[in-house]
Amino acid sequence: MSQGERFLAWLERLQEQKAWTPARAALRRSLAFPPGAYPKAMPYVEPFVEGEGWKREAHYLVAALYALKDGEHRKERTLARALREKAQDSGSVEKRFLALLEADRDQIAFRLRQAVALVEGGLDFARLLDDLLRWFSPERPVQARWAREFYGAEASEEERKEVEA
Repeated sequence: MSQGERFLAWLERLQEQKAWTPARAALRRSLAFPPGAYPKAMPYVEPFVEGEGWKREAHYLVAALYALKDGEHRKERTLARALREKAQDSGSVEKRFLALLEADRDQIAFRLRQAVALVEGGLDFARLLDDLLRWFSPERPVQARWAREFYGAEASEEERKEVEA
């Protein structure tokens, strides 16, 4: 089970609890702050997260985006595929997608929020977290796979295993 799948299971358990409404509100509100900086979101993410730095920030970001989409998880629907669907209706989606692929650590939270807000329906949040945890790899395999998915080419099974390793 990947880190993303474990975290998604955590979020789904949280969603099943009576505390989901205030949790969802706090997580959504946390999008206005740097990932991990909004104290009211901390009780919902900190029990799961270990470590500091980008790994911690990525968990906060995915939790907030999950709340933004009302916990609607759709396995295998990556953000790149969802944006490809949306691009059929809007020419500006491609520009935003390319800007997202270029995002550095200072820009990624803002650009991801914009991208997720553009698409309708759920996303594969487990895969999103797994991808974000590898986002800053010097070889940029996640960005390359996203580009293939957006422009219509599916990644081979071997490429998927490389990215997941």
